[in-house]
Amino acid sequence: MKNKNLIVIGVIVILVIVGGGYFFLSSKDESEPIDAQPELVDEIIETISAEELGLTIKAGTGNRTVIMEVANLDGISALDYELSYTAKGDLPRGVVGNIEVTSKDKTIRKEITLGTCSDVCHYDEDVSDIKLILKVTKEDGKVYHAEETLEI
Repeated sequence: MKNKNLIVIGVIVILVIVGGGYFFLSSKDESEPIDAQPELVDEIIETISAEELGLTIKAGTGNRTVIMEVANLDGISALDYELSYTAKGDLPRGVVGNIEVTSKDKTIRKEITLGTCSDVCHYDEDVSDIKLILKVTKEDGKVYHAEETLEI
C-alpha cells in the first residue's frame, strides 16, 4: 500500500513539473506585438519634360474643356492624368483619368471637361490655375511624371 501511495505521489509530482514547465515555456515564447500600420514608403518618381513627350494643353471651345495632346508616345504603355483647377468662388476642382497606349498610337488627344456631365453638362465658370500632372509608364516598367500649366 505504501508503494502504491509513493507511485501516485510521484506521478502527481511529475505531472505538476511537466505542466508547470509547459506553462512557463509557452507563456515566455509569446512574440512581440506586431505593428499593424504599414510603413509609408516615399517613392521618388523621375521627371520627364513636357517637351520630350510632346505634351501640350490648350483651352477648348468656350473655355469649357482642356485639350491635352501627347505627340511622342515612343516606349510608353500607359498615361494617368490629374487635372486640377480653381472654379468660381475659389472652389478647387479636378479630374483624373487613365489612357491605355497601344503600339499603333502615334499621338493621343484627350478633351477633358471642366465641370460635370450626367445627361446634361454643367460647366464650371471662372476657371483659373489649371495644372496637369501626367504620370507616364514606360514599356520597361519605369514611371515618370510631367507637369504643364494653363491660364485661361
